[in-house]
Amino acid sequence: MQPVTPTATRYDTGTMFFHWATALLVVSQWLGAQAIDLFPRGPLRVDARSVHITFGVLLAALLLARVLWRATRGRRLPLADKGALNVVAKGTHWGLYALLAAMVLAGMFLTWTRGDSIFNLFSIPAYDPGNHDLADQVQEVHGTIGWIILALAGVHASAALVHRYLWHDGVLGRMLPRG
Repeated sequence: MQPVTPTATRYDTGTMFFHWATALLVVSQWLGAQAIDLFPRGPLRVDARSVHITFGVLLAALLLARVLWRATRGRRLPLADKGALNVVAKGTHWGLYALLAAMVLAGMFLTWTRGDSIFNLFSIPAYDPGNHDLADQVQEVHGTIGWIILALAGVHASAALVHRYLWHDGVLGRMLPRG
């Protein structure tokens, strides 16, 4: 892990890229998930779900790369908050990482319990084809994790806006290319 860089005012480009790419992918995945069932059964729904699954795999790779980057090359800045606010900030970040990992795992398990066709190019066979209750339960878990991520990300974004517009302390600027 890199040592704290006491004179730096912003995170490095890689850290910013991983942060904003993750945020964009999470929002697009949530919106896409809300739209899948709007498509009629058949090729369009298969394609919509295939895009969601493909982006889920991309999210898994991005999350892994982000954690590896943070652990090895990412710039570490001095703590922005002290005491309880620091604990809340760290808890929020680690909570988001854990929830994203759980979401990816639940999505993978959902794909295997339900079985899926990926763009009608190849199929992932269902683990237990007749067990619709299991697939429904896993889908419920996957969806619930999505809502929790959305809520926690909303808290995270709100805190960043409080730092920027109420406290004027430059915390949000640390994650912006130009603060």
